[in-house]
Parts: sequence; C-alpha cells; structure tokens
Amino acid sequence: MDQDKVKLIEQVLRDLLQQMEVNLTEIQTQVSEETLVFNLKSFDSGILIGGRGVNLAALQYMARLLVHKRLAEPVNFVVDVEGYKKNREEFLRELARQAAARVRETKEGLLLKPMLSYERRVVHSELSNLPDIATESTGEEPERRILIKPKVV
Repeated sequence: MDQDKVKLIEQVLRDLLQQMEVNLTEIQTQVSEETLVFNLKSFDSGILIGGRGVNLAALQYMARLLVHKRLAEPVNFVVDVEGYKKNREEFLRELARQAAARVRETKEGLLLKPMLSYERRVVHSELSNLPDIATESTGEEPERRILIKPKVV
C-alpha cells in the first residue's frame, strides 16, 4: 500500500476525531496485502465504539467517504478502536460455532440477536463451509438478525 495513502487516511481520521472533540492518543497502522487496519487509542474509546459498535461503524463509514472523496478511488481499510472489532469478530466466530452445534443437536433453527452488517458477514462466513448448516439474514435494520438452521438437502 502506498505510504501517501496511509498518511492521508491517518490525517482524515485525526481531523475527523478532532471535529468530534475526541482526544486521540495513538493510531496504530497495520498493513497487509488485503487491507489496512487503523487501530485508534483514546481515553474516549467507549464513546468511539458506542453501544453494539454503532458509533465505530459510523466512524468507519464517514472515514471511507472522506478518503474516497480525496483520492477519487476506493481504498479498503478498517477503523478499529483498541482492538474492539478484532475481539468482537473472535467472539462472533465462537458464537457462530456454538450456535451451529446447538442447531445440529436440536435439529431446529436458532435466531441470533440483531447485529450490524459486518457482524452478520462474520457469522455467515464462519458457517459457510459447513455442509449441514445454512444461514440467512432476516428482518429489517436495525433489527436484522441471522437465522441458523439445518440445511435441507
């Protein structure tokens, strides 16, 4: 990834947080072949994350819009706060595996609690290779959830 793009994204995040009057203590940047992760450290991390991560999702959305506007091209990057998304994804993968085991045991569908779109994507992805389990999203935002059920052959 081009270092100029990385610096631009960092600056967009700093400017955005300054406008929000959030004190940023550090931005840790992790570069991989697929994506960039910008992990923000702040004394206001609870505010940045919000209930169920909704503030963090909004921050990610705004940052992507601003970066796209300045670069005139899409750049794939993730905004995280103190590892919240990483930890949440690990939790969701484990939740998905446990739910699939329960569905196998009971032979009945299981409806999970409402989730953000990226969270649902994690669950769908985790269970996608299981030959006996199917997943589908149901409902309308913000109450959209995943139904995990036995796959009908």
